[in-house]
Amino acid sequence: MARYRIVRLGRGQVPDVKDENAQLGPLGAEVVGAQVSNEDETVAALKGADGVLNYGGRFPAEVLRRLDSVWVIVQASTGYDMIDDEAATELGIMVANLPFQCLDEVANSAMAYLLALNRRIVDADRHVRAGNWDRFSFMPIGTLYGETLGLLGFGNIARATGKRAQAFGLKVIAHDPYVDPKLAEEMGVELLPLDEVLKRSDYVSCHLPHNRHTHHMLGEAQFRMMKPGAFFVNTSRGKVVDEPALVRALREGWIKGAGLDVFETEPLPMDSPLRQLDNVLLAPHLAGTSVGSAVNNRQQAIEQMAEALRDGKPSALVNKNVKPRRPVGAAR
Repeated sequence: MARYRIVRLGRGQVPDVKDENAQLGPLGAEVVGAQVSNEDETVAALKGADGVLNYGGRFPAEVLRRLDSVWVIVQASTGYDMIDDEAATELGIMVANLPFQCLDEVANSAMAYLLALNRRIVDADRHVRAGNWDRFSFMPIGTLYGETLGLLGFGNIARATGKRAQAFGLKVIAHDPYVDPKLAEEMGVELLPLDEVLKRSDYVSCHLPHNRHTHHMLGEAQFRMMKPGAFFVNTSRGKVVDEPALVRALREGWIKGAGLDVFETEPLPMDSPLRQLDNVLLAPHLAGTSVGSAVNNRQQAIEQMAEALRDGKPSALVNKNVKPRRPVGAAR
């Protein structure tokens, strides 16, 4: 009998678990796949389980309280807003994420939005397809070099984005009260209060996680602080933005435009006013996607679970103050 029972949780179809069993089996784990579509199915699938490799389940506090044995959840993404980590901490459930998952893909996407907005690539394409040929109608276009990029959050992806921006000659500033200023200083990035970043930036790139502290962190007051010629890019989480406030900012010219990979509700509703605006670029939560990211994602999730089983704690532990309800090696 296996020492640990691990469930790879997915939506749409029962996940394949061949790789998971090959790597976690020698550590005493049996991995099974489960497809869930609601909270009751999630609780039922995890009855008697030790750990979860989460690719589709949602874990609000009420679901976590119903789990009888789970002591570790590995969220197979950078964002972990589908898990109430504070409730998990209270219940002794460790939560890990993948902080390096699709890092390059998302940083590249943030820069792609910035470049496309700066050079007005989509507008130019529409212009030529309509039979026009007037490059001066697109002015003013910023130089990019010498302009300022403001990063909201200064974690792994934001730092990777900042390095790319500096290569284009942009000055980079950032807001993140949880980062050591020495780290920013070493990169030539100035850490500032949120208001200052918004006021000074020609481009604002959002890299904030979504939680109860960052929910709607960017609303009317924040968008009004930005320059009328500034662009806003969001490749992190849609719910950190008050979407109606952003729509109004785009409609009324508080800011010049936006590149959005994420939204408050996903898929983006057909009646969303964002679909009707010409000064916004939209994508279906695509920023982290590549032929390599899915493979890396799965391997990194397996490695986090292996660390939990082998060492008692995953290295990418989110709730660092948690006291696990059943330390590794303890009897069921």
